[in-house]
Amino acid sequence: MSHPSRGMPIWIWGAIVGLLLILVSTRTHLFSPGNAALSEYFAVQPTPTGFDPSFQLPQLELGSLPPTLQKAAGELLARLQAGRAGQPVEPAVETQRLRVEVDALQRSDAGLQITGTVTNIGQDDLLVPISAFELRDSTGASYIAGGGGSATLRPGESTPLELTVPLPEGCGLLLITTLPPDPPVEQRLIVVD
Repeated sequence: MSHPSRGMPIWIWGAIVGLLLILVSTRTHLFSPGNAALSEYFAVQPTPTGFDPSFQLPQLELGSLPPTLQKAAGELLARLQAGRAGQPVEPAVETQRLRVEVDALQRSDAGLQITGTVTNIGQDDLLVPISAFELRDSTGASYIAGGGGSATLRPGESTPLELTVPLPEGCGLLLITTLPPDPPVEQRLIVVD
């Protein structure tokens, strides 16, 4: 199988290739720029009609914020109207197992682009489906993703979050993260006058 003058035996090459394949299959995130599974376009859903006591409009008015956040909210609105990116009013929230950080909001031809990261802050692997995220505007309209993408995160692992929503001008925006059994968390992204 091997000849001393020809270099390494073939079984060593096979072992090296096998180890590389195992490494690539278990650590794909090391070689890829991000997990596209949490990148999705969110479509508007019908607003509930009639009296539903569980449905409440999100509180996305400037007056509902503490004075320190009112200035940041005004700056965000000015940046978005000028076509620039801005930081959300509440950049990060946490459930018991997941941290959701939104780094930037920016208008595009497709709608409002929301970029950030999600991080597993728990002790076990965590499946994060795109359906864990819902967006709701200040008129009560709900936006959900049409796809069934997901990401499995190991403890401490992060993946990019890239959402696009057809948010009308002049509306506030709330991101609701629901990952049972953790209670849902709300994150105010845009607050309006």
